[in-house]
Amino acid sequence: MTAFLSRPMGRAHVRALLLTSTALFTLSTPSGAQEAKKTDLPPVSVEQPTIVAPAAKKTVQKKKAPPPVQQAAEPAPATATSATPANEVTPVALGTYNPALDLSGLKLPPATTITTAGPVQGYRALSAVSSTKTATPLEQIPQSIQVVPRSVIDDQTSITVSEVIQNVSNVQGPNSHSLGNTELYPYTIRGFGAQAWLDGLVMPFSLGDRDALANVERIEVLKGPAAILYGGGAGAPIGGAVNIISKLPTDKAAGAVGFTFGSDNFVQPYFDINQPVTANGTVLFRVTGQYTATDSFIDVLEQDRYSFNPTLTLTDKTDTTLTIQGHLSKSEQQTYQGLPATGTILGGFKIDRDLFIGPSDIPRGYSEVEGITVTLDHKINDIWSANVKARWSQGGFAQFTQLALGADAAGALPAINPSTWLLGNTVLAEEIEEISVNPNVQAKFNLGASRNTVLVGGDYSRVTEHGLLAVDYLGNGCAAFFGVDPCLGLVGPTANLTIPSFTTPYADPRGVAQYQDVFGFDQVVTFNDVENVFKTKGVYGQIQSTFYDRVHVLAGVRAAHVSIEQIERSSGVPQETVTDAYKPLPRAGIVVDLMPGLSAFGSYSEGIRAVPRQLPGGRSEPEFSEQREVGFKFNLDNQISGTVAYFEIDRDNVVVNLGGLAGIALAKQRGRGYEADALWQPNRNWQVLASYGFTDVEFADGLLGAPAGNRFPLVPEHSGRFWINYMFDQPMLRGWSMGAGIYASSGQFVDAANQYKTDGYYTVDAKIGYDNDKFSAAFNVKNLTGEEYFVPYSFLGGQVAPGDDRAYYGSLIYKY
Repeated sequence: MTAFLSRPMGRAHVRALLLTSTALFTLSTPSGAQEAKKTDLPPVSVEQPTIVAPAAKKTVQKKKAPPPVQQAAEPAPATATSATPANEVTPVALGTYNPALDLSGLKLPPATTITTAGPVQGYRALSAVSSTKTATPLEQIPQSIQVVPRSVIDDQTSITVSEVIQNVSNVQGPNSHSLGNTELYPYTIRGFGAQAWLDGLVMPFSLGDRDALANVERIEVLKGPAAILYGGGAGAPIGGAVNIISKLPTDKAAGAVGFTFGSDNFVQPYFDINQPVTANGTVLFRVTGQYTATDSFIDVLEQDRYSFNPTLTLTDKTDTTLTIQGHLSKSEQQTYQGLPATGTILGGFKIDRDLFIGPSDIPRGYSEVEGITVTLDHKINDIWSANVKARWSQGGFAQFTQLALGADAAGALPAINPSTWLLGNTVLAEEIEEISVNPNVQAKFNLGASRNTVLVGGDYSRVTEHGLLAVDYLGNGCAAFFGVDPCLGLVGPTANLTIPSFTTPYADPRGVAQYQDVFGFDQVVTFNDVENVFKTKGVYGQIQSTFYDRVHVLAGVRAAHVSIEQIERSSGVPQETVTDAYKPLPRAGIVVDLMPGLSAFGSYSEGIRAVPRQLPGGRSEPEFSEQREVGFKFNLDNQISGTVAYFEIDRDNVVVNLGGLAGIALAKQRGRGYEADALWQPNRNWQVLASYGFTDVEFADGLLGAPAGNRFPLVPEHSGRFWINYMFDQPMLRGWSMGAGIYASSGQFVDAANQYKTDGYYTVDAKIGYDNDKFSAAFNVKNLTGEEYFVPYSFLGGQVAPGDDRAYYGSLIYKY
């Protein structure tokens, strides 16, 4: 494992990789994209590849749709076949068979763009695949599912995934300058931890450069345990999923090369090259790449990360598509442990909000992943179609910290008054390998007054994990476990965080021989040394039926099996345990169109997940969750659209960090709340986005340190986003745009005991951009008012992290 954890990544190597790839594909690409022929079809546009990377205003070139697809030597893509009205989308709209576009009967509003993930009208996605595994209009899905399309990402010049998902009610992500903290659940949805998914398959720990946006077509947010069709990692989602949908090749050559620069020496070159390989468009290729180097307003932190994503598509352009996606990604940064609650959000002294705890030469942590995903889509006939998706990936991460040890388990209080903490060296490391296979068949048919879609499938996932957490107490073992007084003042290295000095060098605890202090305590303690094998298996069936074009019913069940085979070695004697659980997971929902543009919905769903390695040496029952949800969906003249919902979530056997390295327990939790997401697009010039969420999550049973009724930590009770964008069309200003927005959040508890709570805060963003067929440029400011605030930080419990400082970014993009 030591060899695995010591592989370096140099900036020069990454720059050479990306520059070489850019040069090769630029040389092989025609000088310009071909223009589509004009037709008499309605104003529905076919998307050229989503070529603009994170900081550009526009992502697509909109063109009139060419004639219907014909079986000829060089057929062109189309928005409609001869059997379909011209304002409906078909699965061959971009020159290749794509089930995400199988939306026969969906009426496309003016100014709709057909992307590889589905049709989009400005900021409004018209359909989604994540919730049902079928291309379904959002207005017919009986749950609150939110989609952030590429147009929003680019207009807001987003830098991280967390910024993107802030547009969705009741969803939060990690601080962008704290990437050293790799988490199993990096996102929070409706108060509970949510998994990161990539193209419908789980990404354990969201390894690599989790904030790379160059290859992102859209982000679909599933709220609650509604994805019964999905298994992977440790089971089916119980809190929700953030599903990142990748860009795919199309049959029109196009590309972009861009550069973003900004505060704290932020540098980010990127490219997106789409190139058909064969003249008849049966072999398509696309590759995206992004490299980021930046410092931080936090001392010491320096970040290098990259993502490289080649995609090859083989297609007959009518009913069969084979897509092979590669993914190579890595991120390096010194691991940030946050700051104690005392001295930041309370206490009689102040710790510098920019402080990094530990020596400045501490080794960088890293997170990396490499993998390949293969997808086969085949339309058998007008009724039947089939899909098979499989992925292999491997990766891992390591985090190195010189930990501040306090008087309490979480380290929130100083060990020696008034402001001194003990120090210890820690390492947390994981090696992970994943194999997932997910086949299904689909039937679409009409029966009497109903339109029906039946889906039957199964999945298998195997994730192997080798994880280790070790601490060298540096002579502070007695004080760390019993407080300073019983140790007669015998302590090791300390640091006064008001006048910090870190002179004790960092040494990896795995390379330090164990010894005992005068009280007989080991100074190197291994809290976890485990080998886990997570297996998820399941079969599922689902039916979607529409009656009389007004009532939309969804029902399904998943027969789920999850298991963990665990070998725990931290005690010195291997302990083997096996946890198996089978459970049928039902899901049901209904949408009723009350009147044109207004519908009501209700749904029920369940989830299951095997408890991971936080409970060493013992067998644990899996986590269970169930959700009830009701609400309204509205779409008024394709101008005002959105969803309002009320939800209740119950969870059992939830792993809770009560603070410290071993403060882990199982709890029952109960959540309820309401939310609203809305868009207003009165014309092509204006886009207005608004969201608000209220979440009340509490412990339903009493735990030591977390009594019943305590609020769940890291969850704001109130949060919301407002964004407005205006595109000029006056002759002298054509191509220019301006935008501004605000994100606001109430305070959040830092710990399960509810001893510490941050204050509420808000941030204001603004941007100005220019875009034409060849160039794009943008300048934007994050946290325009320079708001200083803290947010809870999920490290050991009891930590906080400073919110991002004011930052400036500019971008330049060349397109062809």
